[in-house]
Amino acid sequence: MTSRKHEGFKVEKRKADIVFAEDSPWHGVEAEVITSIPFKTLLWFQKNAEDASAENTHEAIRVFADQFLVSWNVIDDDGKPYPASAEGVEQVPDYDLVTSLLTGWIEAVTNPPMKSSAQSNGSGSLAEESMELLASASTSLGG
Repeated sequence: MTSRKHEGFKVEKRKADIVFAEDSPWHGVEAEVITSIPFKTLLWFQKNAEDASAENTHEAIRVFADQFLVSWNVIDDDGKPYPASAEGVEQVPDYDLVTSLLTGWIEAVTNPPMKSSAQSNGSGSLAEESMELLASASTSLGG
């Protein structure tokens, strides 16, 4: 048996740009988000999606904004950008924009682009089920 030494593998954070379609009321909003999330966070979003109370939705938005929102182009009435943080997101005067952005992020997390065929070779049934549950969370969190 041949032994091969492997260097450590560093998992790089994936990012995505969220842009809204021309027919969306949010057309023109752009955001860069981190789409690599720890499994613990995935489970947290799944658990809290079942209870779409105001408190859970607020916490989901805070987690998203503080941990996964890298940048965005949303400005206030004076032309000053809202910070890409929970504090900034909480200042935006339209709840629908914030929940639409959260939904867009969840879609980006659950539907990452495939970079190689090697990613689709495993069975991944548990991961696929987890992603389906997170995808269904977008309806609860957005509504």
